[in-house]
Amino acid sequence: MVSWSAFSAEFCFQAMMLRSTVPPASVFWLRGGWQSRCLVLSASQFQHVLNDPGRTSETFAGHAGHTLSLLSGARRGTILQELCKMELVRLNPNSKIEEPTRGTRCNGAPRSASQAEYDFSMDGGKIRCKSAQLTWRRSEKRWGVFFRCVKLPWPGFRDQAPFDHLYLILFSPDSLHIIKHDLRTGATSAGKSTGSGGHSIYVRAAPGQECWQTARSQILKSFLTKGRCELVSCVDLSAFDVRTWLAKQMERLTTRQDHVYQWVPLNHMAPQLRGLQIERMAFEVDQILNPNCSFLRTSSKVDWVRGRVKVEIKHGQMLFNQKRQRWRCSFQNIKCASYGVRDCDLFDELWLAIYSPRGIHVFKHPGGQVRFSHSGLIEQDSGQQIRVYSSLNVLDVREALDEMLHKMEAWGCQPLATILW
Repeated sequence: MVSWSAFSAEFCFQAMMLRSTVPPASVFWLRGGWQSRCLVLSASQFQHVLNDPGRTSETFAGHAGHTLSLLSGARRGTILQELCKMELVRLNPNSKIEEPTRGTRCNGAPRSASQAEYDFSMDGGKIRCKSAQLTWRRSEKRWGVFFRCVKLPWPGFRDQAPFDHLYLILFSPDSLHIIKHDLRTGATSAGKSTGSGGHSIYVRAAPGQECWQTARSQILKSFLTKGRCELVSCVDLSAFDVRTWLAKQMERLTTRQDHVYQWVPLNHMAPQLRGLQIERMAFEVDQILNPNCSFLRTSSKVDWVRGRVKVEIKHGQMLFNQKRQRWRCSFQNIKCASYGVRDCDLFDELWLAIYSPRGIHVFKHPGGQVRFSHSGLIEQDSGQQIRVYSSLNVLDVREALDEMLHKMEAWGCQPLATILW
């Protein structure tokens, strides 16, 4: 196994001139513990990707909401749910707030706190909070907000919602708008997973409107005038008491991976953008590995096409499970063949990339059902997942990464490239 300090090449050859989309680079090869030779590249040749923050991240960077925008959707949602509860308590000081009854899952197992079908109750009414970030939709050239997994009452899906009131939190660069939703405005189906996972709520600004303040006004107008939604509160993120409270919440949720990734490239990008940038880098890696092939990135079902080969890449970040005291990396939403769901893979090659504090490690999956795990009913639309774990009580991220790389090779995954920071 190649150790942390041994990422030096045994030999190198003259830099190859690549396509105009890929800058000239010094290319190295690692041998030794790898089952096949692995291309090793320096992150310096991907500066055009690493230095591109994207319009959403660039917009948030100069405002009070920047730090909050860097959190994953799940962690940010936890914080904003609590903030929403605080605002409702402030506006309704005589109301009685209670924690949710967790209930049981569809298989009869008890739900965890995060799996409860509503977030809290107020005066007996069950309340669900959903948050979404104002995001520039590059493909549509417009701003929008997208709320996922909302179990709305809808004919053909469910007779009633598991909550009584739905509050949406629109997160923009300088503020939060808390909206009491009418259970209709902007609602759209989420494909086959609608029955189990819920609907989506998607509201967009006018196409071509690049000013985020104007776009936000248009989105709010869609909620408040086209539907029967109600603006409950607007929270100024620059207010001292709000900034102080948010800082404490983010410190409370700080994890071991936050520390090890603190100065790692791509860490200070929104998670969705990070995934797109890793995809861009992997695409350029494929061009390096196959310089004589034609490439196409306009396919909507896969990430790119090399010749006639459809390539899909999934990436995962190393996360630390405090309870189990071990590291894990998950590759999700893989639309592979699954009995009763889809007859065949929606791709010809599946690439898996571990985003680690050392670099990006790209593998080609061997095919078949190697190490796939089921994701429940939601897999019908979103796909399956692959998880790789370190041993229990392995705290050092370097040791955990070496274990993960070794495991993936043992599964038959082919190491393709490593991009070193």
